Amino acid sequence: MRVLIVDDSRAIQAIIQRVLQSASLGPLSIELAMDGEQALRLVNSFQPDLVISDWHMPKVGGLEMLQTLRQIGMHDVKVGFVTTETAPRHLDQARSNGALFVINKPFKDEDLLREVQAALAQRVAELAAPAKPAGGQAPAIESVDALSQLIKSLLRDIPFRLIPAPDQKLADLKLPHNLAMYVAEGQKTPHALAALDANCCCILGGGGAQMQPMPVRAAMQTGAPTAEMMKFADQFLRSAAGLLSKDSSTPEVGLKVVNLVPKPFEKLGTLMERGLARSDYRLSVPGYGEGRLVFVRV
Repeated sequence: MRVLIVDDSRAIQAIIQRVLQSASLGPLSIELAMDGEQALRLVNSFQPDLVISDWHMPKVGGLEMLQTLRQIGMHDVKVGFVTTETAPRHLDQARSNGALFVINKPFKDEDLLREVQAALAQRVAELAAPAKPAGGQAPAIESVDALSQLIKSLLRDIPFRLIPAPDQKLADLKLPHNLAMYVAEGQKTPHALAALDANCCCILGGGGAQMQPMPVRAAMQTGAPTAEMMKFADQFLRSAAGLLSKDSSTPEVGLKVVNLVPKPFEKLGTLMERGLARSDYRLSVPGYGEGRLVFVRV
């Protein structure tokens, strides 16, 4: 569970941190920020499940931070306020921008804990759920964090969000698809398939080449990633081979072939519909847009 605490008071940071750590929320990873500007940088790398923020802070205040998150497409980032601000019009602004709660200082521990537990209830349930057995919808990628790190190494300082997109259909991926087949060493049959849609190729490729947003959006609009974009998209798929889930007896898995195909690959669609081992995501980059990708174990 990842929580970002944003307050220009070290004392308040410590109090909120103590309340969270004393609760039954499971393992916690907590990051601290002194203002909204620092928090916005941390959101991209830390990807918090919840942001608990003060309102009045130097540089960038809490409301401005929340509005910026929404303006750059981070609508799924959960934000709550612990603040001295009481003006109804300001609090209405916070709620209209998606704030889950507003607690006034000084606050009672139980009031903060109640709001945090409500905000994180779904995430707590996800983390507490047992792993799905073989035959269920197990993940095709062993570690989401490792996949995020792979994307970060490609995009470098460009912020992004990797958003789970369970049960997406092959038709949700914009054509053409960059289709990859992975094979275990010494095997002839495929171990896994993967596809990046046209938008995802443009985003990964444009980010890898450190392009400005305009040419990336133009390529996305026409569905025609450039040769330079495809070089980085192929590089991403090649590197992702090491992240694919496999049994302990399975030898090393590598990329066998990758091709940009203009039509849906029906075999991949069939495997997705069976709902076996698969990992589906949306990749969102402010200024670029959003693309989709999927990995499926065969």
